[in-house]
Amino acid sequence: MTVTANRLPPPTRLDEAVPLPRVPHADGYPTVFRRGHQLEIALGQRLSRGGFKGPTDVAIGPDGWLYVMNRFPNEGLCPVVRWVRVNVKDEGYEKDVVPAMPDGKPNDLGHEWLNSLQMTVCDSKGVLYSAAEHQNVVVRCRISGETIGYWGEPGEGPGKLNGPTGICLDPDESLWIVNTRSHRVDHYTQDGRWLGGFGEFGTAPECLNYPWGVAVDPIDRSIVVSDWRNDLLKRFSRDGHLLQIVGRPGHGEGEINRPAGIAVDSHGDIYVADRGNNRVLVFNHRGMFIESFIGDALMNERAMNKLLGQIDMVRLRDNVENLDREKRLKSPTSVRVDNKGRVYIADTGRYRVQIYRKWCRVLKPDEVDPASMHPDPELT
Repeated sequence: MTVTANRLPPPTRLDEAVPLPRVPHADGYPTVFRRGHQLEIALGQRLSRGGFKGPTDVAIGPDGWLYVMNRFPNEGLCPVVRWVRVNVKDEGYEKDVVPAMPDGKPNDLGHEWLNSLQMTVCDSKGVLYSAAEHQNVVVRCRISGETIGYWGEPGEGPGKLNGPTGICLDPDESLWIVNTRSHRVDHYTQDGRWLGGFGEFGTAPECLNYPWGVAVDPIDRSIVVSDWRNDLLKRFSRDGHLLQIVGRPGHGEGEINRPAGIAVDSHGDIYVADRGNNRVLVFNHRGMFIESFIGDALMNERAMNKLLGQIDMVRLRDNVENLDREKRLKSPTSVRVDNKGRVYIADTGRYRVQIYRKWCRVLKPDEVDPASMHPDPELT
């Protein structure tokens, strides 16, 4: 099969004098026949109880439930932070997980100590890990609701926590954490022992400028980072050597503006919450732009049933001229993927989670023409 593609020119690099590989080694990456992504369902509605209000991330639990991190203001008091438990059928909401105070006592509503949890992941044992951006700690909490504890030492050097935001699990379930204000990505055990890390501030290709999201490529175990203020994605080796720059700054097709959460699926495809452009972008492992999502959600049954109890709101809705804005993403903060081809987007500005399904087929070796037949070496 001969492959052709309409693709963007090579990404703009911040320092053209430094030669950088655009294509990492391809060993282990499958050839994928793509059909695209389709919206499966939109979860949630704007509610402080029994819904979402400021969802920033989605953790996928081993029990099959989703734990949606919510962080929202509370009438001028400290933000209220909790995980909302929901499943892909938009059921649940009855059992929020709320982290306790350091002494184990429950939080008083609106006076939470851990009020700046931003991104979250869940390991195979049902433990949630979340980085507290302002308190400079990582909180561990079981999906049953029991808070295990906290760890972290504030500071700017290696192993310290300084504005932690992005967090992901390595295949061995250790943690990679972005220390945004230190412009670093650090590697820790689950109980907080520092294993290594990399990063320095700057606009040069190998530098980071307030990074936000981090993901581990499951195929080659490289580290992919969303470089928020440089408006780029960067792939590093595990010891911090720059391997690849993906995308370029801007607002056009395949361009990036203030990237936030990031994920890499089992085919090596890279998903990034292009927050400043109100969309999610998809690149393949070579850095080629593949697709974008701008949002396709309709009002779900839960929200519709609540609205039907307010006749004045029904009348107002009957006079809306254009419902397009309701469907679209607004300031998405995070994107996560699972092993079933689902893509979970924390649609922060619309108080919901949009879930897409990836439709594709991995081709067998005898279904793919040899590299020598490809007219473009970048497609080999």
